[in-house]
Amino acid sequence: MEKKYLLIYFIFAFQLLHSSFSAQTFLTNGQVYDFEVGDVIQGRYLGSGSLSFGPPAYETKTIIEKIYSQAFDTIYYTIKRDYYTPPACPTCSPTFSYDTIIQTITNLDLPANHLNETSCFDLRDTSYVDFCGREVWERLPIPVDTCFEPVTHTTKFVSGVGGPFFTKYDPKGPLYTEFTLIYYSKDTISCGNLMVSVPELVENNKPLKIYPNPADENIFLSELDFNDIGKRAVICNFLGQKIIEIQIESKEQKINVSYFKSGVYILNLSGRTIRFVVK
Repeated sequence: MEKKYLLIYFIFAFQLLHSSFSAQTFLTNGQVYDFEVGDVIQGRYLGSGSLSFGPPAYETKTIIEKIYSQAFDTIYYTIKRDYYTPPACPTCSPTFSYDTIIQTITNLDLPANHLNETSCFDLRDTSYVDFCGREVWERLPIPVDTCFEPVTHTTKFVSGVGGPFFTKYDPKGPLYTEFTLIYYSKDTISCGNLMVSVPELVENNKPLKIYPNPADENIFLSELDFNDIGKRAVICNFLGQKIIEIQIESKEQKINVSYFKSGVYILNLSGRTIRFVVK
């Protein structure tokens, strides 16, 4: 009889444990930051308060390169970021800028970190599927009667699109700030509405392209713009030490790397960077 009840207990415990795992809402770092080369993600910054108010600013990320290290449980992404702010007045001009960064994602099996700044509130996790079919993990503040001038901070991650995207109300600072996901493109699927002026910005500042990569004798810096002609490209090793500087003479620039040591190198041209490997 005791064995029978013991067996029933283990079955109940297993079902309870299984249901708790099935009901979990979190997304892991590996799921959230599962980008592929060519993905485009656009978010909108907006802030308003008693001291400052202006037009929204748009950030567009284009994934240029992805390197996965199984040994270190890490993914390295090369990402080109374009920033665009519409004119603040009828006679004002828009602003454009861009940079290229290396984003390192580690602990791929751990839950993504929301970093909520909500004070005084409890937090509630929820998950759902967005209107384009991607899983979303959102963390919401739960109102508490004892809060006085609370900071409310809602954050969310989107599978394969990143985050955290957020809305925040802070009575002690700028009253309201947000970073909202408004568009993403993965594979052949696009979701949302891309800010119309940003494609022009992206077109005018195309990511650099190199082939072959890896290389052994020569590399070709290809599909350059007319504005790149006459500018100087700098190649550094992975420690940031300059190896060579080349003046761009054509839209298909040939560069001799036969005397480079085997390893990873970084080419920089007018703020745009790309990595390549010499065998």
